[in-house]
Amino acid sequence: MDEIKRLESDDLILRIFETGVFSAAMKHADCEWGPDPWQGVPCRLVFQASGGQRCVADLGGADDVTLTGEGDGVRLDYTGKSAHGAVSVTAWLGLKGNVLSAAVRDVHLPEGSTLVSVEYPFRCFHLRTGEDRGYLALPNGEGCLVPTGPVKLGTTAFWCWEDMAHSARSHVVEHNPAMPFYGAQKDGAGYTAILETTDDFTFQYLINSDFQQAFDAEGRQSPYDQIACAWPTWLSQKGKLGYERRMRFEFAENLDYVGMAKAYRKEAIARGHLVTLREKAKERPQIDRLAGAPYLAYYAGYPHVPPGYPGFEHTYKQLGDVVDDLAGAMGLKRAFVHFWGAYSVQPPGCLPFDTAPGPVDDLAEVVSQCKKAGFLFTLYNDISAQLEETDLWFPELMWKTANGKVREGRRWSRTCSSQYVDLLARHMPEVVETLGVEAAYVDCINSGRMEECYDPEHPLTRTEDREARTAFYQYVHSLGLIFGGEHAGWWNAAELEYSNGVGACSNTNPLLRQFPVPLYHLVFHDALIPFCHAGDDYTVTEGTAFVDKVLRDLLRGIPPMYFLNLWDHAKWRQKILDSYAVMSDPVAAVLYDEMLSHERVTDDQMVQRTRFASGVEITVNFDEIEREGLPGKGYRVTGLDDGPRQGAFVGRWTTIIGKT
Repeated sequence: MDEIKRLESDDLILRIFETGVFSAAMKHADCEWGPDPWQGVPCRLVFQASGGQRCVADLGGADDVTLTGEGDGVRLDYTGKSAHGAVSVTAWLGLKGNVLSAAVRDVHLPEGSTLVSVEYPFRCFHLRTGEDRGYLALPNGEGCLVPTGPVKLGTTAFWCWEDMAHSARSHVVEHNPAMPFYGAQKDGAGYTAILETTDDFTFQYLINSDFQQAFDAEGRQSPYDQIACAWPTWLSQKGKLGYERRMRFEFAENLDYVGMAKAYRKEAIARGHLVTLREKAKERPQIDRLAGAPYLAYYAGYPHVPPGYPGFEHTYKQLGDVVDDLAGAMGLKRAFVHFWGAYSVQPPGCLPFDTAPGPVDDLAEVVSQCKKAGFLFTLYNDISAQLEETDLWFPELMWKTANGKVREGRRWSRTCSSQYVDLLARHMPEVVETLGVEAAYVDCINSGRMEECYDPEHPLTRTEDREARTAFYQYVHSLGLIFGGEHAGWWNAAELEYSNGVGACSNTNPLLRQFPVPLYHLVFHDALIPFCHAGDDYTVTEGTAFVDKVLRDLLRGIPPMYFLNLWDHAKWRQKILDSYAVMSDPVAAVLYDEMLSHERVTDDQMVQRTRFASGVEITVNFDEIEREGLPGKGYRVTGLDDGPRQGAFVGRWTTIIGKT
């Protein structure tokens, strides 16, 4: 390819080629990042033609790009053809210091067409597997790495890694990224890619892929190199580009995934997306009681079955007995008790209170017990769900798609966010006044993913969805409550005090589960408590082993989370005690701390270490044998006021011969 334009700063060289693709060379690191290595495509456009057909157009080529100098950068007009007419995208690239900025400014489509998405820069700044010794850092779950050098994993995990890398699962569309950034490193040098417009986007990942799935049906071997790559997909705003889309690449020598997370942390602070727990506690001091408190969600059938459903009978006194046990015989000084019950109707309603388990005064007494013990208490609520088996079925409140239909499926998030405040305001003030709760849990409305609604009575862009949910969080806070729910994102970290769902579960892409790193915690640890994923909580046997969950969350400075049936408390009692003894004090000590660093002490991930702003350092050994001076399944914590502590899990079978 012939170079047709070059921009230079003290740190970077941007080379633009005749086809419209470009590369970025780091002057001080002898490192160049190249364009799409497979087809040399700079930009991909997806649109829906007037007849309803979905069309994909790859833009760029020797005769299909025009460059115009503009400010400290260059404007690029990419043109192309489709079966329905000419299409074009106007982009811009700028260079300043160690930062390369990219923008999509305009899109032109055939008459009557609507935009679906623009992918730009497309498959850019990739890593070649086996050649570039480094990794891709991705905001999937809590965060993960895609290594391109030698991989050390357990045997069956290694099979998964190698086999699936040649399958369709090596191409991931990330609809719900935890944060709007990613990064890459090779031989120590790298970049952090930060999206500056974040309401309408997804990411796409290639995970050590050669796109073999595109050639399987023809019995051909892929001609492509195996690569790891990430790039943004800019989603339309109601069928149009709507506004300029912007991102930047910050290049740096000696950059690792911690540095990438810290680069994005600066962005989160600048945009007001990071408000610390310490700041939040000035208005809601009950946050202190989350310090080191195990999250104990006691389930009694609600909201999945109606109150009184046979086989799910319980009493409020039974719940009170559990709280007595936690604070009494078990000796817990900290706990966050979350009860899934108490209401007479399923979501999106709740009141009146369910009196079959006992009078409401009995439930209020449980809340009082928790307060006396220094615990926090919350009930389950959900105003986003509408369940077809109930009488609370309101199609007029549901999300509508562009064709005017009710959005299919997703029964736990059918209600448009424009209705959230009104629905909760019908009930929550009475709940607070009657029970004296100081915390709220409202399910299924968090995450960073925004939605569009096309109902003419309550239309929303994704920006307006974010604003509606922000208004909802602020309403909950106006009642004096701390707030949490399921999943977390970046922009709502400013409003949440806690959340479950940060991390991997059994539904996570197997390739993305192999190399987890706490990117989310490195950015937001001091802004909220990001409990583990509910699909991999401490009662779940599929996924991470119980002992490894204790070590994993101790390392991350977060308490354990149990989802258990109310009548199964005795079964989990000892495990709650065991995890509390190991985790509660160290985790309490770092509640308000920024996580400063995370490192994999050994290259097989078995020994890892984190450091926190208060000076606490936590090292864990996930291996079965002694490593780096730690016993198998062992941990060490230093920097605590009462001195260092360490321990290990020791367990084995005991067999008695001759007796039964």
